Amino acid sequence: MRRDINDYQTRYVQQAFEPWMVRFRKRKILDILSLHIHDTMLEVGCGLESIFLEIDSYKRLVVVEPGETFYSKAMADRQTKPGRDITVIQGLLESVRGMLTEESFDFILLSGMLHEVANPDEILATLYGLCRPDTVVHINVPNAQSFHRLLAVEMGLIPNEFQKSELNLQLQHHTVYDLERLRAAVTGQGFEVIEHGSYLIKPFTHAQMQTLLDSGLMTERMLEGLYGMEKHMPGLGSEIFVNVRKRSVCCRSDCGGGRND
Repeated sequence: MRRDINDYQTRYVQQAFEPWMVRFRKRKILDILSLHIHDTMLEVGCGLESIFLEIDSYKRLVVVEPGETFYSKAMADRQTKPGRDITVIQGLLESVRGMLTEESFDFILLSGMLHEVANPDEILATLYGLCRPDTVVHINVPNAQSFHRLLAVEMGLIPNEFQKSELNLQLQHHTVYDLERLRAAVTGQGFEVIEHGSYLIKPFTHAQMQTLLDSGLMTERMLEGLYGMEKHMPGLGSEIFVNVRKRSVCCRSDCGGGRND
């Protein structure tokens, strides 16, 4: 089923608690960027706030965004960064990849997107073709093994942690990943996982978390504590990530097992 990107954009900007998720998601991304070379970057799907609003440590950054609303916002935000080498392209990654073949990326960011598309293998294969052997790709998605999903299973609200929630359906999410499924997806396209993890223990749904914040029963300090709690509850964060690069010997079915030179 083809995604309705306009409907997705409208529903996304209305989501309760999502601004907090963006905040902690970007914190994790910035921590990871600090450990990897990212002079040249590709951001696939920037949402309302491209990563170029958070950092100036890159030399060149290319943004690919299919949604008109998000693309227009990125173009406007680009004007706040005079002198920076930023290119914003509207379109699906697999449709505009020809515009990227002359680029050479140190770091590729695929944040909050892979679970939304009906063709994750095609997206990953396209990324693979844009990578050098040393390019690092960061991918993050919601976690099927999140504390709040497991709690819902134990309460009998859902039959298993892979059951799509109402929010998943509203935002046209295609796949519910745990770390094992995410690892299988990327390794199946010739990548190797060099780092992985989760972040932000979220005890309740987005709507419930926002209700608690609105009532004052939950505070920003508590959220900061929940972010830190992941180290005591590894793997149970609300979102998971993998950092990957091309496997030194390719295992893709279409490459004959040769080296990735």
